[in-house]
Amino acid sequence: MANVKEKSPPLPGVKQSHAALQFEYNARRFGFVLLLLIIAAALSGLFSGGYFSEATKTDAANSVQVEYQRFGRLQSPVELKITLPGQGNAPLTLRIGGEYMARMQTDNIWPQPDEMHSEGGELVLIYQEAKPQKDFTVWLYTTPQQPGKTVTTVTVNNQPGLSFWQFIYP
Repeated sequence: MANVKEKSPPLPGVKQSHAALQFEYNARRFGFVLLLLIIAAALSGLFSGGYFSEATKTDAANSVQVEYQRFGRLQSPVELKITLPGQGNAPLTLRIGGEYMARMQTDNIWPQPDEMHSEGGELVLIYQEAKPQKDFTVWLYTTPQQPGKTVTTVTVNNQPGLSFWQFIYP
């Protein structure tokens, strides 16, 4: 039998790097586990809709409730549901401000407001007659235009605003 040398002579034109070989070994060893962790995080909503992403926030007076996705992706539709419990027949003014106008594009609003305009960097929706004694819900379908953390404020009839944040991945 031939005697195997401990260190073979280098091949011409090939430079072996111990650090690169060690990195490749570790990537093969731990890469599958890392891939499974990324897939589990995506399925659970860490990057978009899912358990960790779905959020509901209510103000202290229970006058407004917002359901939103905490995490979203750039140029992917995001829903925002604003519920106002037990509104009467009085005109309703809904202001959506913070960084909303600068970072989001509003695609659709349902139900359509009677009046709509922007004022001081806020989207102002005016509903002349909300349904009496029932919850009034406004759906906004938006598309994020800039990545990063976005803070949005929702104000109803000049009451204290409700702020929430969303993180948009590039």
